[in-house]
Amino acid sequence: MFYHILLLGFLTQTSIQTIHYDYVIIGGGTCGLTVANRLSSHPDTTVAVIEPGKDEHDNPNVTSILGLGLAFNTSVDWQYMSTNQIYAANQQVEYHSGKAWGGSSAINGLTYIRAQNAHIDAWETLGNEGWNWSTLFPYYRKSEAFQIPTPAQTDAGASYIPDYHGYTGPVNVGYPLEMPNGSLASLVNITWRNLGYEFNPDPNGGYVDGFSVWPMTVDRDKDVRADAARAYYYPVRERTNLVMIQGLVNRIIWKEDTMEDALAEGVEFTAPDGTVQRLYANKEVILSAGAIRSPAILELSGVGNPDILTQNNIPIRIPLPAVGENAQDQPNNVILYAPRTPNLTDGILPYATFITASDLFGPNLSTIANTTLAAIPEWATTLSLASNSTVSIPSLTTQLLLQHSLIFTDQVPCAEIFTTRIESSLASSVWPLMPFSRGSVHITSSNPEEYPALDPRFFIIDWDVTFALKVAELAGLFWATEPARWMVGERVFPSAGVELDAEWVRGSFYANHHLVGTAIMLPRELGGVVGTNLRVYGTRNVRVIDASVLPMHLSGHLTSTLYAVAERAADLIMDDW
Repeated sequence: MFYHILLLGFLTQTSIQTIHYDYVIIGGGTCGLTVANRLSSHPDTTVAVIEPGKDEHDNPNVTSILGLGLAFNTSVDWQYMSTNQIYAANQQVEYHSGKAWGGSSAINGLTYIRAQNAHIDAWETLGNEGWNWSTLFPYYRKSEAFQIPTPAQTDAGASYIPDYHGYTGPVNVGYPLEMPNGSLASLVNITWRNLGYEFNPDPNGGYVDGFSVWPMTVDRDKDVRADAARAYYYPVRERTNLVMIQGLVNRIIWKEDTMEDALAEGVEFTAPDGTVQRLYANKEVILSAGAIRSPAILELSGVGNPDILTQNNIPIRIPLPAVGENAQDQPNNVILYAPRTPNLTDGILPYATFITASDLFGPNLSTIANTTLAAIPEWATTLSLASNSTVSIPSLTTQLLLQHSLIFTDQVPCAEIFTTRIESSLASSVWPLMPFSRGSVHITSSNPEEYPALDPRFFIIDWDVTFALKVAELAGLFWATEPARWMVGERVFPSAGVELDAEWVRGSFYANHHLVGTAIMLPRELGGVVGTNLRVYGTRNVRVIDASVLPMHLSGHLTSTLYAVAERAADLIMDDW
């Protein structure tokens, strides 16, 4: 009964201050709720999740499959802004991040596309033993409840390969009822095929190359978004050993009498009524607050670059310089065309094309590969200096060389083009999948309510501009190729008279909201923040489980991979029991 009271109404300050749990999870988003579900499946294990957001299960801005963007700049969105991006026309860039049960899975674009297998294998190449495609693929399937397409959806382009999917997991994945009828998918497919890109019947088996009609995180029968709360929390919310507490975590509390690695005894948080309260963890504190919040909470707790901690009057508990560094995101540019037939744009158009360097550069590939390879020492130096030498040149060189090899030797997909609808226009949304630029996320105050400084440093490596422009030019070629050509009239953004050039790329892009790397999983000698068990170096019982641990960018989209990482992380935790 005690726990049910907490679930329904949150306990008073006095009650919360004396509560101990085996696991305290900071963040009730994609990864946090996945881990909470799995750990609390053992009835003798108690789990508390602290989440600043609320239950939004009846908020149409969240639940609507056609409602992408409706939750942006509302109370369900953290509404971050980047610092001025000095290599990108000095503009500030919006960052939307979910502030709700389910986190960003409650406001994202619903895309379910897994990574290319070589991208996951690259994690192990960087020194993360055991993190590869063969170990992660079962967890992709474990998290998934794939819904077989209906005949009408198949006619609209839906397809799948049965062995790639799971059918009994928590996350509903499939095709929405809002897919358009008619021949649009076929016309887009034929156009890409005319340009040399074959149809991929299912991008979720480790190969995303080519054109595909991708599935989404939707509950088709209920016609609602299938976010992490609906998948992992609502079905088990009556467990008496699992509680959800509303609050903003201020810092991790450390046990003061530990002589070796730091031992967390709990967290301090601010409740909605403004009172500062504490929860205690008998076993572990798990950070799942996302790639912006997780590094900030580590810094607020005295874990990070000593210079930044000292500047903000925070006692140094664990000097770990890479906290908040290695921030990577993908710059996204959009091209819009007026459709000749308005009803072509009805419904959701989940059409993705994944492109290799060979596709983009053709006979010039070898020359470009050699030129960019020769530039990597300079790029590593530039990035290291931008981090005030917090990330070493050798570490960055190792990362960039592997990324270069994936792009130019392994020929993994390195760019993505969405053929889609934006309001009344047909559109191409285009981005490089693995930009070489890297930035940071750091606190600027000891006040946890102040947002951290978010600086992805878009285009600090100028090659990323060249690459993004090449992808945009391919999108333009798509709309100039039959049969897509007859579907559109004049280009409306940028207007027909505007040249697609470097200035346009830098001035009109937006963030892809795929930020990774700010609590990077790497060997400590390479500047890592967490090891292969996702435990923070220098601690005995603090782990990070969210996008901040991903060591590099991926093809596909983050959501599916984050569910898989969290599923595997839960097993790693339970293996320590």
